[in-house]
Amino acid sequence: MEENGDHENVLSDPFDPEFDDSHNDTINTDEEEPPLEPRFKYERLKGEDTMTFMKTATFTSIDLHDKFIAVGTATGLIYILDHNGYGDFNSVPPLKPHRCAVSKVKFDETGSYVLSCANDSKLVVSGVGNDKLCCTVNIQVMPKSVYFAPDFIRQQSGHCFIMGERNLMLYEKKLFQYKAMTLYSGSERDGFIHCCSWNDNFIAFTNDTGTRVYERGPEKIITSVQASHDVDRVRSSRSPPKHMWMPDNNLVIGWADTVTILKIRDDHGVRRGEVHHIFHVSMFICGISYIPESIGKHMELFLVGLQLEGEDFDDCASMISTVTTLTAMESSATPILKTCVIRPLGLKEYELQSEDVIENIRLSHHTLPYMIHGLGIPYLDTYFILTTKQIILAVPYGPVDNIKWKLKYKLYEEAFETAKIYADLLAKTELSQKKVGRLIIEGYLDGKRARAAAYWLPKICGESKEEWEWAVDKFEEAKVCTLLAEVLPDVKPTLDAASYEKVLLACLFNNPELFRRLVQTWSPDLYMTNTIIDRTQWRIQQISKSGEIKDIEKTEKILLESLAHLYLYERKYESALKILMSCQDRQIFNVIDKHQLFDLVKDQITDLMHIDSELALRLLLNNADSVEPSFVMEKIGRQPKLQLAYLTKLMSRNEGMEFADKAVQLYAEYEPRKLLPFLRKNANYNVNKARKLCADKKMVEETIYLLAKCGNHYDAVKMMVREYGNIEKVIAYCKDQNDPDLWIHLLGVVAEFPSHFSQLIIEASNCLDPLLIMDKLPIDVDIPNLSEALEKLLTDYTNHAELKQCCYESQLADVTALSKGLLSSAARATEVNMFTKCSLCDQIINNSTHETGKKFTEIKVFKCGHIFHMSCTSSESFKADRRQSIEEGICIACSDKMDKNNV
Repeated sequence: MEENGDHENVLSDPFDPEFDDSHNDTINTDEEEPPLEPRFKYERLKGEDTMTFMKTATFTSIDLHDKFIAVGTATGLIYILDHNGYGDFNSVPPLKPHRCAVSKVKFDETGSYVLSCANDSKLVVSGVGNDKLCCTVNIQVMPKSVYFAPDFIRQQSGHCFIMGERNLMLYEKKLFQYKAMTLYSGSERDGFIHCCSWNDNFIAFTNDTGTRVYERGPEKIITSVQASHDVDRVRSSRSPPKHMWMPDNNLVIGWADTVTILKIRDDHGVRRGEVHHIFHVSMFICGISYIPESIGKHMELFLVGLQLEGEDFDDCASMISTVTTLTAMESSATPILKTCVIRPLGLKEYELQSEDVIENIRLSHHTLPYMIHGLGIPYLDTYFILTTKQIILAVPYGPVDNIKWKLKYKLYEEAFETAKIYADLLAKTELSQKKVGRLIIEGYLDGKRARAAAYWLPKICGESKEEWEWAVDKFEEAKVCTLLAEVLPDVKPTLDAASYEKVLLACLFNNPELFRRLVQTWSPDLYMTNTIIDRTQWRIQQISKSGEIKDIEKTEKILLESLAHLYLYERKYESALKILMSCQDRQIFNVIDKHQLFDLVKDQITDLMHIDSELALRLLLNNADSVEPSFVMEKIGRQPKLQLAYLTKLMSRNEGMEFADKAVQLYAEYEPRKLLPFLRKNANYNVNKARKLCADKKMVEETIYLLAKCGNHYDAVKMMVREYGNIEKVIAYCKDQNDPDLWIHLLGVVAEFPSHFSQLIIEASNCLDPLLIMDKLPIDVDIPNLSEALEKLLTDYTNHAELKQCCYESQLADVTALSKGLLSSAARATEVNMFTKCSLCDQIINNSTHETGKKFTEIKVFKCGHIFHMSCTSSESFKADRRQSIEEGICIACSDKMDKNNV
């Protein structure tokens, strides 16, 4: 079993002057976790005030119909009332079928008749506005239970009903009287049948040995369920069983502290019962019903019961140990009337959905379970509880009750969701979605949970301007307006300026950083900037004078930056720039760019450089038209590093070439690594000055580069040899120059360094005559690896000579082969046969005359295979240059083809 807590539900008393319907519930403030949510509220019937008998009568039994309530009393009267407790006794007067207390009363399915029994040994069928089937059956025993057949009123049905005492008897009308038939015979030890019920063809009845189900038709008992509690201790006369039939032939049996759910199954025409659930609850069951929406997988049962005050038990074992006999309930312990909604889970497990304790009812210390009756009409969501003096109506919680309870236990999220779901229904009530939202916000603020309240504002206020402004006022009263900064909308809706000003001023005095962020992000159209400027200035002065803040400088800087933005909104640019400059705020550059304020700060370039040199340089370059480079260089004359940075940016845009010499000087002084790339990239500096500067600073690579740039390769090579000590770089330099004289000069220089001469011999062998190299060999100097170098030199020279000779011979052979081919081609004959045609007129060469009668005499034959009539080339339409080409031995057909291919 799973339980989460109890809920005490105070019965509403409209006649109590202190009664307030809005406070139905009491809570235990010591509990951190709220109790289970109630499912019902409890109230007396409205007719209690006008029906005088209800104030004096002692009620003993009750039954429900979807139209009426039948209430039996200790005086033998039966009152027929509507569901509100009103009765029309002129039309349907109180029935008086018995001379003693009415034990049981039952409606038929149509509500036309009432069946009752009492200890006067009578079974009485009384009519409700109908007397056709009214009758009285005298018996020899005192009946304990009665029930109508489902088709009692139908003709030809026999108008049957059943009665339970020790035996279960069926009474069927035969002509003018009822005939009794015994369906079950019980012995004395079996006890009385205190409960019986009839559904379809199934009759269920319970005595001390258990519950049996009898099937009409086969006329036999199809199943039996034994009691799971100690019947000897909990006698049926004091805690009688209760039956309830649910759809699909499900029978629920409530007896003592046990609930049993039995399902009648049909296996190929054979009916049998199966116990699906059997479990114990912590009270003596006095009534049972179900929640109609829960039928199926999540079935829920509504139970009414009694429990002794201070005696809390969870199962049957603890109940037996606490209450040894039911007579103990007649002690000084006060009985408690309870209801609960449970959901069966497994065979012996259930989940408690809600649990209510009904207070403010008159229960004596001698109240026993058989004196309480609970039953309902599930499909009408109507449930009644009968005590000896009162009739209580259990009404399911509506949206209003549900929201009130959730608000009471601070279940704000659930309350608001319920209000949203039933927004249309609750629109004109005191718990509309709008009012519930306000109650939630006030609840959080009263509970010192302002952050939670702020979190809920967007959901509750939505796009309602009125609600947002109300919330701002509430947060201001609670002095937590700073929390609104994250949630307050600036569009959809846009609030009055006063709302935004309240938040800004709260942040100004309590959270300067948040104030600055709001000033920077909120549109100035949302509030009166003049008001905020005045308050900000006053706050800065106050901080400076009072010294109330630990980090005064930091706070002042934050507020000054905020003030600068406010000045910008007011277009007071000079004041804003002055503040940003004094605060060394890098945002000044964005402000200058955005509002085109460079003219206001061009005289303060040095100060801008101190704030951020990179951004300052970018600013200067973007506004190059507004300020001359010479002016900038003059302003930052005492800051060479800034000059260098400025010139670097300037020259990257191919500007400021007049400061090239100055750039060389600054690079050499402060960025020597970048000097050589600058020298190579730029050509506007004085080479000689740069060379002298680099030489004075002993910058070898730069000096060598500048020497080479001046054309002084000899000195460059000499310096490279002496400074580098690495002959490979020198050799590479000489190869780039491709100057034989430079190689000779290099040989002379390297002669002073014998260790490099051997390598130079090898490298220069491809560029100089070996004899010239040999001539430059130093005399009387020990040169390492000389023999190997000379051997390599001679080998390379020999290979070079052989390669040259081979190339000459190969070229000569190629010329010879081509000449022979040309001569052979020239000696080849050109075939002329009877089908050969002129390449100009396309007529056969051997024809003596043309179609026009023109005679052909001479022909011109080319080695390419083209043949021409000379008479065709001498015609007036033939161009002179083409005729000249043929006479000179040039085939014009091949020439035309070649020209066409070129095109």
